[in-house]
Amino acid sequence: MFLIAGIRLPAPMLEFFQQIQTFFPNREWEPEPFLFLPLVIVGETSDPDVMENLDAGLLSIQTPTPATLVHSGLDVVQQGERIILTAKILSAVCDHLSVKIRRQAQHAGLKVKRTCHPLSVPLATISTVPPEDVHNWLRIHHSLRAPEAEVYEFTLFSSWKNRETTDMELLADYAFTPSCIAPPYLL
Repeated sequence: MFLIAGIRLPAPMLEFFQQIQTFFPNREWEPEPFLFLPLVIVGETSDPDVMENLDAGLLSIQTPTPATLVHSGLDVVQQGERIILTAKILSAVCDHLSVKIRRQAQHAGLKVKRTCHPLSVPLATISTVPPEDVHNWLRIHHSLRAPEAEVYEFTLFSSWKNRETTDMELLADYAFTPSCIAPPYLL
């Protein structure tokens, strides 16, 4: 299975990004069906010993504060043959968390593919959209900002194919701020 560590978006931020997806003008804009903030492309494994070591390592990750997610705008990035509309996220704790997750995955015996930097939530594949249409859409919607949110855990996701697969399964959540109490909407 292909593993990705990331952050499940808090409800207000998730709803905001789902609302943005309703602004896409036509079917050339292919919305991502599963919205989350990828942190580390962990890699591929089916070895139960590696998975057990990875789980133990991820359980040990701690930060002194929760991660504050700040939406800082929209951007377009290229991943292989895909051109993707993304929502940029600022979070120093998530950057630090990515490094810790990568280190634990390598220690567990995985060949980590990459750390997802800059942090961004993929919103849609726009490979077939004319560049001038993308530019105009971004110009019109440039001021949209999701509400700031705090997160207290990260999630290990799996896909049975590769990182391009949008069918993601949640494997496990890992709290990284044990001294913090999550707000009621996260419980």
